[in-house]
Amino acid sequence: MRRILAMIAGVVLLLGAMAGTSAASSANGSANGSEGQNQVAATAFKSVKVAAAPSGCGSGNFCFWPNAGYSPAGNPGELSGRNADWSVFSRSACPNGNWDNCASSDYNNGNSCEAIVWTGKSYSGSAGIVYRGTGGDFNSTFNNAVSSNSWSTASGGTSSACGGPVP
Repeated sequence: MRRILAMIAGVVLLLGAMAGTSAASSANGSANGSEGQNQVAATAFKSVKVAAAPSGCGSGNFCFWPNAGYSPAGNPGELSGRNADWSVFSRSACPNGNWDNCASSDYNNGNSCEAIVWTGKSYSGSAGIVYRGTGGDFNSTFNNAVSSNSWSTASGGTSSACGGPVP
């Protein structure tokens, strides 16, 4: 029930923030076909449930792609633990040759935890939640800006499986 209320509150906050500004829709990007856009922010987000994980995103992993729309298909970055510095993960398609500040779309195919993305290394900067079984294109805050990731429980806490840190 908390999860549903949190999602409703997030959507209300997101819609309220977008009301009255024509720039809001361009800042948040366009929808990714029927899968929608993953609005990830510490206090306002919109995540879209996808019927199945995108191609190449293994069970238990947080997956991310260098382009919007899970592109290139079948070739995501995949992480299953918490990672303080994405620059240690090489990716030739990225401008710096690694995943730091390179992800544009994501999917949480984790087994029991919510993924948390951070714009700074060592779990610093802006933090956003990607609920299990959801994904899409990052909004302008996180597009090509994620540098670390961690995990939380559905209630926003930590456990032995979902070790945090949490925002």
